[in-house]
Amino acid sequence: MFSVTPFRNGLTLGATSSASAMELYKQVFAEGLAKGWTGGTFTARAACPQFLCLGPAYHFYASFSGVGGGVLLTSLTETLIVYGAETCNAQMAKNQKSPGSIPSVHPSWKPFGPGFGIHVFRNVIATAGLRMFCTPCRTAIEQVSGKSNSMTTLAGDFAGNVCAACLSAPVHQLYGYTVTTPELRSLPAAEQREKMISFLKDQYLDKSNGRTRLSGLVPRDLFMRSMYVAVAYTMYSTVERTMVACWPK
Repeated sequence: MFSVTPFRNGLTLGATSSASAMELYKQVFAEGLAKGWTGGTFTARAACPQFLCLGPAYHFYASFSGVGGGVLLTSLTETLIVYGAETCNAQMAKNQKSPGSIPSVHPSWKPFGPGFGIHVFRNVIATAGLRMFCTPCRTAIEQVSGKSNSMTTLAGDFAGNVCAACLSAPVHQLYGYTVTTPELRSLPAAEQREKMISFLKDQYLDKSNGRTRLSGLVPRDLFMRSMYVAVAYTMYSTVERTMVACWPK
């Protein structure tokens, strides 16, 4: 999770910017190579219990609630673990680009705050990719290639996680917008919802020339979300599968 911090920070900046993916990554590293990992230590510490949650905790939950219940309970537990760290990370990345944008950064240890429910929903989609999408993707790749080996397994895992990353991209960007826009907190709930809906429309719909079409930010966010979560979750699934295979029988 620490290794993909620049991808995560670039995605956060994209929640309040129409810059291209390359421009956002340049902003992430604008103050030097090390600055690209701003806030990454918080998510790295949270990643230890987070990954235990994605593995052993998921299998425990699924043992009595099924795959769907396991995905839901795992996602809620994961949010309780990493919400504070990810929100702190996002706000630090925002302040690095625009100093003083967020006067009081969210404490990394605080497990709740603005966008909590959005964060849970995002995690449900991402965890579903890991636990529900990878197997059919792997089967499809094996059928097309006529092979079944470590490479087709890796490709299937990555494809399933990319699908989940793309589905969760708008939700993640809404979370990023919510936690990096302090003025939302002072608004009534109804106005907050209106602002969030307006954000999604402005981010992903182009209404120029009397026509409504998907904006150019759609492929940018799908790519950047995939670079972040699909890479991280594919690394995790590979580690988990290797450990299970090597575990003493």
